[in-house]
Amino acid sequence: MMQLLYSLDRDPGVSHKDLLRRYDQAVDLAYESLLFNLFIILEITHQAVSDRDARHAKLRPGPEDPLWNAKLYENELIQSLVKNKALRTYFDKRSFGARLDQDLLMKMYNTFSKTPEYKTYVLEEVDNARHREFLLDIYRDLRKNEIYEEMVDDQYSFWQEDKSLVIGALKKIIKQLPESNERFFEEYLPDNDTVIDFGRKLIEVTMEQAPELEKLIEPTLKNWDMERLAVLDVILIKMALVEFLYFPTIPTKVTLDEYVDISKEYSTPKSKDFVNGILDKLMKTMLEEGKIKKEGRGLLEE
Repeated sequence: MMQLLYSLDRDPGVSHKDLLRRYDQAVDLAYESLLFNLFIILEITHQAVSDRDARHAKLRPGPEDPLWNAKLYENELIQSLVKNKALRTYFDKRSFGARLDQDLLMKMYNTFSKTPEYKTYVLEEVDNARHREFLLDIYRDLRKNEIYEEMVDDQYSFWQEDKSLVIGALKKIIKQLPESNERFFEEYLPDNDTVIDFGRKLIEVTMEQAPELEKLIEPTLKNWDMERLAVLDVILIKMALVEFLYFPTIPTKVTLDEYVDISKEYSTPKSKDFVNGILDKLMKTMLEEGKIKKEGRGLLEE
């Protein structure tokens, strides 16, 4: 959402209607990126079959080569996904396979396939709990892999914003394997409360109330000129103000902490302290004036 509002600032010719359409597309792509990540993991585990076949075909095999297997791919957990027709249909409709480079998949597989941990996993008897644990370990390591990061980032422009949610959802999927519900992945579709009641409303109000929000911000700036501030900082402060004023069920402290964290990750080195200082001052002033009204106990920052 922050990036969409930033694009509006960079290109004032973008209509509010067009921005909301882009938001809807971004929501759809966030869900798609979850399943694209899952597809990559499946394809990487499939490299275990090629690895096994190559070892078995050696003219001079080593002592471990005849024993090598493809359990990383052939285990019950992964096979519950491979045999899922609804999931495969989703993958095929979005041409996930055509988007991946097989050489890069093998390269990522090789980053862990030569480790002592993988050798132990392949050669020892393991149960589903161990398969699950090993898949989670692989996924954790893949997230640190530059090839993997670029593979996803190249496909999804909002990946850096969506990453934490996708990672959490994918870990949950792995922990629930083997999956017997063929349409399990639809459980991760964004719900209307999130998409409409929060996301669209946050964008709409931030756009429509921009002049009023700036009037609230300006008195706290002292010698600062609004036009000289980092654009992202101003956008984040406006979004936080909208949450303070128009979302009665979101605690003020949650809003404050969230936008300070976002500024730390996406804006300038000094943004964290600046955004924190401005929002803290605005929050206290608006609380004193009775402008912030929250529903439920403990939602106001004392």
